[in-house]
Amino acid sequence: MRYILFVRESCVFCVKAQALLDKKNLDYKVIDFAPEQDLILKEIKDAYQWDTVPMIFQRNGDLIKFIGGYTGLAEHLGNE
Repeated sequence: MRYILFVRESCVFCVKAQALLDKKNLDYKVIDFAPEQDLILKEIKDAYQWDTVPMIFQRNGDLIKFIGGYTGLAEHLGNE
């Protein structure tokens, strides 16, 4: 199982999500969107009807599940 985080460098909750995954010793990949990639990030947000970053996904084999943001991740990990 692996987590995928769509983030912005200046995002406090993005940093907190990475720290939480590090603390739990979980595998993850960070995709950091630069300002010139705003249109791509907007399209992804629109597809999931999500307004903020981080956008956190859980990958298990070929299945990818959208978890949400930092709060969603904390709740998800608390329920495992």
